[in-house]
Amino acid sequence: MRKHFTLFTLVFILIAGMSFGQASKPFPQNVEYPHGYKASTVSSSIAEAAYNSLKASLMVTCDGGYRIIVTEYPERTRVEAIGFSMLLTAYYGDKDRFDGLYSFYKQKRRANANNMMAWEVTCDSVLDPGSATDGDIDVAFSLIIANDQWGGNYLDEAKNVIGVIKNSVVITCDKLLALAPGYSIQSSGGIWGGCSLTDIQYYTPAFFRSFAQVTGDTTWNKLADDTYTILNASAHETTGLVPDWQTVSGTPSGGPGGGTARFAYDACRVPWRIALDYLWFGNSKAKAWCTKVSNWAQGIGPANIRDGYNLDGTENNSGYHNSAFVGGFAVSAMCNNQAVANGFGTEMASLNDSYWFNLCTRTLYLFTMTGNFWAPETVNSLDDRTIQEIITLYPNPVTNGSFMVEGVEGIDFINVLDIYGKVVKSVAVTRSPKVEVKLDVIPGFYVVQFLSGNNSSYKYTIVN
Repeated sequence: MRKHFTLFTLVFILIAGMSFGQASKPFPQNVEYPHGYKASTVSSSIAEAAYNSLKASLMVTCDGGYRIIVTEYPERTRVEAIGFSMLLTAYYGDKDRFDGLYSFYKQKRRANANNMMAWEVTCDSVLDPGSATDGDIDVAFSLIIANDQWGGNYLDEAKNVIGVIKNSVVITCDKLLALAPGYSIQSSGGIWGGCSLTDIQYYTPAFFRSFAQVTGDTTWNKLADDTYTILNASAHETTGLVPDWQTVSGTPSGGPGGGTARFAYDACRVPWRIALDYLWFGNSKAKAWCTKVSNWAQGIGPANIRDGYNLDGTENNSGYHNSAFVGGFAVSAMCNNQAVANGFGTEMASLNDSYWFNLCTRTLYLFTMTGNFWAPETVNSLDDRTIQEIITLYPNPVTNGSFMVEGVEGIDFINVLDIYGKVVKSVAVTRSPKVEVKLDVIPGFYVVQFLSGNNSSYKYTIVN
């Protein structure tokens, strides 16, 4: 005879598992996004190989933590590399390395950067004490994913970093919200750049929507929406390409170091950052821009993409063919159609990058392409009392290997997960008010997850 454990007993067991570092969604998840197309020509094993290569060649220890080296200057680390790697270790479910990277990040937060991380550092010194906004944004979002994976106080840590970012670099430019590229007390007013100089690759609308849901601050939703005004203001009308740097009103710029206003090593990340807003939330403006730019890239051909273009699509580069550029277009192709997504997937599978920037971005792109860069649940979770008011599940404990669910008219999928977060059963809901879920699993504790297309996520607990 099986004993019926209470809801609170099961929650305690799950939390206890988290405390030992067991991720609720260990790699690979291979989820199907609510929108878009996953390439059938690239696999999670290729994404994992890139991740393992990154760990082996770029991730080194420092004072009990971890950092990512810059290939040509191995003693140096930059905040964007910390952001990249914290995203990857969170999604992989690698708690030890995630915590070590976050420890390094916290050690390098500086008053000069208004408590954001200094842009360029070594293990024991700071080379450039000003901040670079994109790295801190990625760190903040990675902490939201960490909360989904392991619980604990990661969400409070995320809110802290989000608050610092808002108070430091979120600015208003003629009724638009925008991002200053960095903060330094040595700059006028603290920020450097601003309305006259911003970097569109620092904008990740899907992350901003999550920040709004975590904090309850609608400022982030407006910044997400205003991103498209800023993006389209500088996008070439034919190619869709955007410059590395621009004014908020859309005038291309060579950036703080001067040079040609072109689609180069900053802008190459924009297709990935924008595509997430369509893959997760179905944003039509994200789809429209990603479709345009991936159509242009498809015309060039995945195997012919090089590492820099004038905005009209003519080459302006050193001729390198790498994942930093191919991969950005590959993720934007996920908003286009299956054939285009597959073509770019084939090319990504054939590449093998070792330079720190190309390998970091390659791994992020591959995680996204294979369904391993999922939208966080934390931002839409409801407490158990509210769930029970919406959904009726019976019998619990389960009898005869099945249970019934009522009140699921707004639900798209019902997943059953074991205590390690692995999906053992998935049922599509066709707007029926009542669904029977048949289980063929060993007796034990399980979590029933209800997913809707607007990214809402509800959880219920059962004993089988």
